[in-house]
Amino acid sequence: MSAAPLRDDLLARARKAFRAGDAESALPLFQAAAEASDASVRDHLEWADALWSDFQFEQAFQVLRKAAERAPNDSEPLLLAAKRSFSLGRFNDCAQFLQAALDRNPGDRAIMRMRAEVLERQGRQSEAEILAREAVEKCPGDPRAIRALAHVLRGTNRVDQAAELLQRFLAENTEGEIWRAQHELAACLDRLSDYDGAMLALLAAKAQLRPSAQPLLQEWHTRARRREEFALALDAPTLRQWAGAVRDLRSIAILAGHPRSGTTLLEQMLGAHSRVITTDETGVLRTQFVEPIVLQAASTTEALREVNAFDAEQLASGRAFYFRATEAHLGEPVGERLLIEKDPLATCDLGFMFRLLPEARVIFPLRDPRDVCVSYFFTLVPLNADSAPALDLASTCATTALSLRLWQHWKSIIPQRWIETRYEHLVQDPRAELSRLLATLDLPWQEDLLASHQRDRNVRTPTYADVLQPLHTRAIGRWRHYERWLDPHLHLLQAILKDFDYGA
Repeated sequence: MSAAPLRDDLLARARKAFRAGDAESALPLFQAAAEASDASVRDHLEWADALWSDFQFEQAFQVLRKAAERAPNDSEPLLLAAKRSFSLGRFNDCAQFLQAALDRNPGDRAIMRMRAEVLERQGRQSEAEILAREAVEKCPGDPRAIRALAHVLRGTNRVDQAAELLQRFLAENTEGEIWRAQHELAACLDRLSDYDGAMLALLAAKAQLRPSAQPLLQEWHTRARRREEFALALDAPTLRQWAGAVRDLRSIAILAGHPRSGTTLLEQMLGAHSRVITTDETGVLRTQFVEPIVLQAASTTEALREVNAFDAEQLASGRAFYFRATEAHLGEPVGERLLIEKDPLATCDLGFMFRLLPEARVIFPLRDPRDVCVSYFFTLVPLNADSAPALDLASTCATTALSLRLWQHWKSIIPQRWIETRYEHLVQDPRAELSRLLATLDLPWQEDLLASHQRDRNVRTPTYADVLQPLHTRAIGRWRHYERWLDPHLHLLQAILKDFDYGA
């Protein structure tokens, strides 16, 4: 058999095995195909993708580096490595990969803009501004480049300049992805206390997104129904039975809540503790377990039947996979530390999590739901079926109410230890609030938890800039600036506001 047919046969067998979920058989075949004499860079990228899907991240990076060496004029392997590094919060590596790609394509404005965005996250604003300005000069009509430059200006307290830049751009450009510029303008005008202007800019951004994103919003409604049905079908006896099904217990807590309820701030504080390690929203539980088992099941009944039927071997295998994938994201073993699985969307999926991780304690950050809604509505989030409710205020209020409604259900039935913290208390008296939380987690006090100015800059979530600021109370009651837009939807939150003691 000649080299080409042999390579094609290896790839065909590798792909078939991988689709069947047999990574152990597929990966050596991908490797053999990539190492064939006539292999292409594309073969290396496919091998790297397979390794990545199996959470063998370091091996995937090695393959991407080999691919870059094989094709010294091709920036694709470097760009893929940069995106993979970014997804892990390895911003130094990401910046280096992007610089190498830029060296191969010195005039590429997209790479300039991407590197500017990464440098800005690292706090290297001067370098970021230089690159962003170069990208804008090369293409003044590029909304991504304009947004990147404006974001740097806003982050360095030149908010007036950022707003002027964006307003000038929007006056001259009415087509393309201008929603990015409108979203950034909304943030600038909010900082400048022009609340009417901020909301109008934000509504314009959402309006441009809504037609293409409408299917995602419909999908969210379907997923929300499934999640609520699954949760409400569980009761205290079932959870107590599940809690006794696992013997090899680990030290773990789930940081749930809702997006923009203070989860990232709390994670950064707890992550400073020497006996804690946090995940920063890896999505392992959701993508590898909840999606295929709960959300993609034919019905809620079928999902419950499968989850209930897990035997000891399946639970042990699932737990081993979870910890392996999580440690791959972390880049280090968890060891004896308390693992805090942070996912503000976890509230809706706690039922499955209690099946796989019945020893997990729960931390639930509370924040005035009206502030949560306004803050989430203003946050530029990657658009998918879970974030689609941020497209309009009614859906934003509905998804916030769902999270809190389900938390009321969970805390009435779960045998695990749980604690609520309040954002308002955390920023006003962090020592007292954290001390109370640490007692629930059986952790001693450490002064590093209050060193807000020294927090890790490798925060992947869209709210990274907020948690790097010194603690402040400016965000408390922010919703009042937007009350007239929020008011038509407050009926969705009224019962929740009362139940959680957030008065008018």
